[in-house]
Amino acid sequence: MRISTTQIFQTGIDQIQRGQTELNRTSLQMGRGERILSPSDDPSGATQVNQFERIIQATKQYQRNIDNTQPRLQQEESALQSGTDLLQRARELVVAGNNDSQTNETRSYLAGELRQLREGMFDIANTKDPNGEYLFAGTKSLDQPFRQNGDGEVIYDGAKGTGSVREVAISPNRKVAVGDTGERVFMAIPENDGRVGAAAHPENTGRLVVEQTGVSDQAALNTTDNFLIRFEGNEDGSFSYGVYQADENGEVANEDDAVVEGDYVPGAAIEFEGRSVTVSGTPDELDMVLSRPAQDKSVFDTLDAVIYALEQGGADGASRANLATASNTALADLDAVLGNFSDIRAEVGSRLKTFDQQKDLNEDRLVDLNSAVSEIRDLDYAEAISRFNQQQVALQAAQQTYTQVNRLSLFDFL
Repeated sequence: MRISTTQIFQTGIDQIQRGQTELNRTSLQMGRGERILSPSDDPSGATQVNQFERIIQATKQYQRNIDNTQPRLQQEESALQSGTDLLQRARELVVAGNNDSQTNETRSYLAGELRQLREGMFDIANTKDPNGEYLFAGTKSLDQPFRQNGDGEVIYDGAKGTGSVREVAISPNRKVAVGDTGERVFMAIPENDGRVGAAAHPENTGRLVVEQTGVSDQAALNTTDNFLIRFEGNEDGSFSYGVYQADENGEVANEDDAVVEGDYVPGAAIEFEGRSVTVSGTPDELDMVLSRPAQDKSVFDTLDAVIYALEQGGADGASRANLATASNTALADLDAVLGNFSDIRAEVGSRLKTFDQQKDLNEDRLVDLNSAVSEIRDLDYAEAISRFNQQQVALQAAQQTYTQVNRLSLFDFL
C-alpha cells in the first residue's frame, strides 16, 4: 500500500478541521444553552420542540385574548351597575309620584327628574370602551347602537340575532362572549313577571286601577290569548264583571260566551285561565281591562309611560286612577328591568370568573410546556464541559501530530 506525502498531510488537516468543527459546535451549544442547534442534531427532538412551541405560542395568544377582553367585560359590569342605580332611583320617584300628598306641580318635578334619569340611561346604552367601540352594539361596535327619532322614541340599530355578539377564544376548545347586545339589555325585556300583563283600556272613564297581575295556576295558564275584563253596573249601584276572549285587535270575540262572570269586589283578584288580575277603584259602565301575554318592552318605554302619567297629573278621579295604574305597571316593569340587569350582571361575572380560571390554567400549561421543551432542547452543561475538554485535547493532539508529521521526509533516511 502506497502512502503519499500529500495523503498524510491531507489526513492531518482533516483531523484538525473535524476537531475544530466539533469544538466550535460544543462552544456554540454552551453559549446558547441548547443541545439542538439544527434539526439534524436530533430530528425527533426538533420535531417535538416545534410542536410544543406552536402550542406555547397559541396559549400565549389565548392569554392576550383574555387580557384584551377582560377590561371590556369589567366596563360592562360597571355600566350595568350604574344603570341599576338609576333604576332604583326611578323606582323611588314612581312611588313618591303615586302618593296622594303630591300635587300636579310636584309631580311635574318628579317627571323632570325621571327624564334626566332616562337621558342617563340613554348615555349608558351608548357607552364606549377604551378602544372607542360601543359596548352594547354587538358586532356593529363601531356604529352608535341607540338613537332617538323625531318623536323621542329610542331606536336600537345595533346587531341582533344569532352571531350578534363576538366571542373570543381562551383555550383550544373554549370561547366566551365579549359583551351583550343593547337589544337584550335595554330593549327586549318581558313586562311584569314575563308571563302575563294587563292594562286598563285607554277609553275608560271611571276610576279603575289595575293593581297587580300575575299567575294563579301555572298548570292551567293560558299564555297565548287576549282577554277583556268588562264591567257592567247593577241596579243596586254595584258592579259585576265578565271575562271575554278578545281578538287580535283587543275587541270582544263573542259577547255571549263569557269565560268567567262574577260580582266586582274592589281589591279582590279576578281569576281565569290560570291568570290573576287585581283591580281596585270604581269603574264606569263598560270600562275594561285587557289581560294579555307578556310583551317585550324597553326600559325607555317603561320610563316614558310613567313620565307621561306624572305630567298628566292626578287632579280628577279618572286621571288619578290612570296615574295609579301607570305607577303600578311601571313598578312591575322596572322590577323586570332590574331583574334583567341582575341576570346579565351575573352572566358577566361568570365570564370574568371563567377568564380568571382559564388564565391560571393557561399559565400552568405554559410552565409545563416550557419544561417539556427545556428537557428536550436544553444543554447538559456538565456533559458539555467534559466533552469540550476532551475535544480540546483531541484538537491539540491532532495539531501536534500534524506538526511532527510535517517535518518528516524520506531524505532523512537515505
